[in-house]
Amino acid sequence: MASSENEPTPVNTALDRIEAALERIDHAARRARQDRLAAADQTAQLEGRHEILREKVGDALSTLDALIARAQQA
Repeated sequence: MASSENEPTPVNTALDRIEAALERIDHAARRARQDRLAAADQTAQLEGRHEILREKVGDALSTLDALIARAQQA
């Protein structure tokens, strides 16, 4: 019995599976890159917020030191 032209051969089936695997790998690599970019963006935002908070805390401590110094002089 001769095989039909539409019937997949083992080689074609293997190639289809390899293509599907490559597509999954490509998708996973793209998603990982997007995740890394998002994490880097979040890190930059957090570093900026941290610096602002550090400045505010420093200002508050300076004010507190000045108030304590005045209270000790009185």
